[in-house]
Amino acid sequence: MVDSVNARYSRQFSDQVHVAAQQMKSRLRPFVKIKALDANDFAYDGIESVEAHEVTGRNSATVFSDITHTRRKLRARRFAVALPVDPKDAIETVTNPEKDYAGAVARAINRKFDKVVIDAMFADVQTGQEFGTTVTFADDGGLTIDATAGFTYEKLLEMSRKFVNNEVGNEMEEDFILGITGDEQEDLMAEAELTSGDFTRQFAVEKGKLVRATEFGLVKYGASVSNPLLDVNSGTRDCFAMATNVQPAMCMGIAKDIAIRIDERPDLNYTKQVYADVIIGAVRTEGKLIQKVQTTAN
Repeated sequence: MVDSVNARYSRQFSDQVHVAAQQMKSRLRPFVKIKALDANDFAYDGIESVEAHEVTGRNSATVFSDITHTRRKLRARRFAVALPVDPKDAIETVTNPEKDYAGAVARAINRKFDKVVIDAMFADVQTGQEFGTTVTFADDGGLTIDATAGFTYEKLLEMSRKFVNNEVGNEMEEDFILGITGDEQEDLMAEAELTSGDFTRQFAVEKGKLVRATEFGLVKYGASVSNPLLDVNSGTRDCFAMATNVQPAMCMGIAKDIAIRIDERPDLNYTKQVYADVIIGAVRTEGKLIQKVQTTAN
């Protein structure tokens, strides 16, 4: 009798749970500098460049050069997600809802990782020992590429030129990524300089997908999802290009990394709760290491 009841309920479910099309992991975590934080350390510290001076004469006095220590504030943000697993749900399904829900909350937290990084890319930065100075993206040396008239091969060359002129990646091989949506990918696929063997021997196209555009590896985000990560304002989308290796453009501070708990809730008739949270913050390390690439949203 029990088996027949369970079979009746189970007819509504598959033994394989469909996971909706979504971003399932952090796409930016491999490309940012990770810093472990404690309660008293929510800052990114760096030093500015220094110039050498010429020494004239013998046994001349030592002249000290000035070097500026920089400090940038990491604003801690906490994100959490909780899902209840009612005992009735567990009986009526042939799957393990706790495992499925654990995967769901992990995916939700991982998407927030990218959101925090992208939010900080062009945001104002609080600097100084007591974080009393506010620096805008432009004042920080950040550059904006206007590609609203068309995201073309020439725009990629402009981006590369500006990185070179700012001494980004000139001495040591730097890796760059370009964050785009399907709209920008479609524009780039129409550029013969990127896809035709007459112009390039790079394996930029693999199995019909564009994976590189000149020196930029592509990181792609959905434009038609409910909460797109690349902002659109008045028909203009903010994409990004940034250095990731020798001089990472973004730092992610992690005070509490993702942790998933499954607990019983006696206050809710012993419903199980699947819970995950994280405490993170991000900051731009130096403006010239990142470019805002503005395109027209279709």
